Amino acid sequence: MLNFGIVGLGRIGKVHLSNIQRYCNNAKVIAASPVKLKDKGFLNENGVEFHFDHYDQMIKEPKLDAIIIASPTAFHYEHILLAAKAGKHIFCEKPIDLNYEKVKTISEMVASAGIHFMLGFNRRFDPHIMQLKKAINMGKAGTPRIIKITSRDPEPPPIDFIKNSGGLFLDMSIHDFDMARYLVEDEVVQVIANGKVFGDLEMEKYDDIDTAVITLIFKKGCMVQIDNSRYSPYGYDQRIEVFGEKGMVATQNVLEDKIMTADELGHHNSRAKYFFIERYSDSYRNELTDFVKTLQNKKAPSISAEDGLASLAIAIAAKKSLKENKPVNLS
Repeated sequence: MLNFGIVGLGRIGKVHLSNIQRYCNNAKVIAASPVKLKDKGFLNENGVEFHFDHYDQMIKEPKLDAIIIASPTAFHYEHILLAAKAGKHIFCEKPIDLNYEKVKTISEMVASAGIHFMLGFNRRFDPHIMQLKKAINMGKAGTPRIIKITSRDPEPPPIDFIKNSGGLFLDMSIHDFDMARYLVEDEVVQVIANGKVFGDLEMEKYDDIDTAVITLIFKKGCMVQIDNSRYSPYGYDQRIEVFGEKGMVATQNVLEDKIMTADELGHHNSRAKYFFIERYSDSYRNELTDFVKTLQNKKAPSISAEDGLASLAIAIAAKKSLKENKPVNLS
């Protein structure tokens, strides 16, 4: 039995905890921190035995084999360092950190510590994207030449979140940067970003935007265009199209239901699922199942700290490209 501790009991932390308890064979969350009074009922319902006020207390628990880090991004660096020094395997929510040098340090440290480290780029484990990746690998479209990724949130996060998020590129687009690398299986050499605030102008105070188009040029020539928006009135818009010399493969939005109605005004479908928890629920379960299997089989995790470093480098380049209004080359 693999015993997990979890730090961070917000929305995504509770999703991870529930998924481990329900779907991961021979694995269980036995400890959590920091535990507030409002969390105790949830933890008791899910059979979590040890409740700690502070993370540095939990990390000393000898029964723990691994840690799930679902705390705010600002705490990831410290939490990873303590877990690695304690010899605990780590599953960490993205991003590792907003600072490139810190992420580089983490990447080197987890490698030297001899522990398993997996980063939570969950979309790789979405069943629809897994089918898309399989189609690419089978050559259904040929070699990818153009990829279009659409990722639009139904509404922006609160300004208090935006203040410390690192901005759209580092918080939101970074999922798409990882997806591009995953689908192309190559590295980005040039980034071109354009963006603007169309909605709440207060975002500009924190050097952020709500709409962007980013072009990634890969070493072998593939071009990826990503369009992001924090406003999508019809729901969480998540689509990918891959074009090659043989044709095109694509994923469409996952709708709230599969009912289609027709009347004198035309054919009508349901809205897209509202947001990421609903849209990617399967992926959150699948990524933790995969992590548990890597620990049990002593294999390297599917997504490494190096993947996080590469995606962060693209995000930083996008931010620079927008600010300087010119392409940015990556070495």
